[in-house]
Amino acid sequence: MSEFTSQTKTKSTKVMAKSTGIKHNKYALPGFIFSWIVFAAILTMVPTSESLTGGGRAALAVMGWATTIWLTNGLPLAVSGLMIPVLLSLTGASKKLPEAFSGFTNDVTFLILGCFILAAVMQVTGLDKRIALSIVSRVKPTVGSVLKGIIGAHLVTAVLVPATNARGALFLPIIQGLNSLFEKAGEGARARKVFTMVGIGFASLASGTILMHSHMSNVIVAQTINQAMKKDVITWGSWAWMNWPLLGILVIIYYWVNWVMKSKNIEVPGGISEIKRQKEAMGNMTTTEWIVLVTFGIAILLWATEQIHGYNMALVALVAVMVLFIPGLTNFSWQKVQSNTLFGTWLLLCGSLSLVSAFSKTGVDKWIASHLVGLAPAWGWIGVSIFICVVVQISRLGIVSNVAAVTLLAPIVAAMAPMLGLNTVAFTMMVLNVDSYAFVLPISVTACLIAYGTEEFTFGEFVKVGAPITLMVIFYMVLIMVPWYAVTGYPIWVPVH
Repeated sequence: MSEFTSQTKTKSTKVMAKSTGIKHNKYALPGFIFSWIVFAAILTMVPTSESLTGGGRAALAVMGWATTIWLTNGLPLAVSGLMIPVLLSLTGASKKLPEAFSGFTNDVTFLILGCFILAAVMQVTGLDKRIALSIVSRVKPTVGSVLKGIIGAHLVTAVLVPATNARGALFLPIIQGLNSLFEKAGEGARARKVFTMVGIGFASLASGTILMHSHMSNVIVAQTINQAMKKDVITWGSWAWMNWPLLGILVIIYYWVNWVMKSKNIEVPGGISEIKRQKEAMGNMTTTEWIVLVTFGIAILLWATEQIHGYNMALVALVAVMVLFIPGLTNFSWQKVQSNTLFGTWLLLCGSLSLVSAFSKTGVDKWIASHLVGLAPAWGWIGVSIFICVVVQISRLGIVSNVAAVTLLAPIVAAMAPMLGLNTVAFTMMVLNVDSYAFVLPISVTACLIAYGTEEFTFGEFVKVGAPITLMVIFYMVLIMVPWYAVTGYPIWVPVH
């Protein structure tokens, strides 16, 4: 390994530790204590009624506890995911233990577990980095062209690495390698800001909304809609068909960031020799890498054609994992793979889905929604949609975890739709997809927090670039995506009965 690569890897590790670590968070212990105060206060002081049962109040208390924990980092996210079903069971929000842990037995969660293991295999073999470098190394040596390559690489890796934080971490050393070619002043500083904001932050999120397995929030949104509709309306294939026009947001991000930073035509010093050097250092693809790539490709094909062959997507993912560990077929070990698997994120997802299910079964989602509906203005579906999206973004400012935010919002938004006379599928998907573009502050999304940790841009510079993107996304959702949802069979102005 070259001295440059070693330095970049060391710097990347420091950035990740700085931006994602909570070890020295001074709010952790007070937050942990306060979460139990909130929990007890809701259980003892919130009155029950015909619309809010004892079970609903208990689920509300668990939500209050989880929200406080997530806002203050009072516990690791994985531990909070484990505690949610425990509290649901102990408080009576879920009467039976299997019901409390329903999120852990959902077929979607096993699809994601399989994807996480496959993504870890990609990382262990270096295939994810090889694919990213191969795409970026083929562009012209200008900031605009390289940025196109980075965005394209994100779209490809979003298929193979189903976690936004993992993609942000994957691109961190690549972006830092690019940044090292530029001066820290003048045009070079602007180029470094663009690559860091987009390459680590914005593109990690924006590339993950197209396919259901590419972003954990997508899974929660799909599951919430299916529960509200009492049937599997959203599958892997239908999600892709309904959301492929979100590619347009990446185009908006590209032109907006380049326009604000005046960076499109800045020349890359020395061309893209460093990217090519990193790519050449990896050598030719190995037999193991080819086997992994083909296996993942077959799995994706089977996911997309589930309605034809009928095989459950979760089963396909887990069989793909087994195939890669057939003795003698590949040369990586389970020990290395498991150390790269996002088991903590999976536990958070499972706990989140358990909470969403409890909200639906106890009716607390409808109880909260009935109180919020009165705040929505009578401006027609366009005005109401914009208003709710803005409110969601405001409520989102203090929550770093996108999964946590969607967990809290999903059941409430789905319950609001029929009360507002709107289509549950279109309204829920539109509002909650906006949540994935929470670019108002660099601390609202973990991938953006990783980018902020590089210290390539200031807090104010991020707000200047990111906040308008979020506003443009809201209008794009309402004016482009909502009409498209109507074309796919879910007009927002026609409520579901």
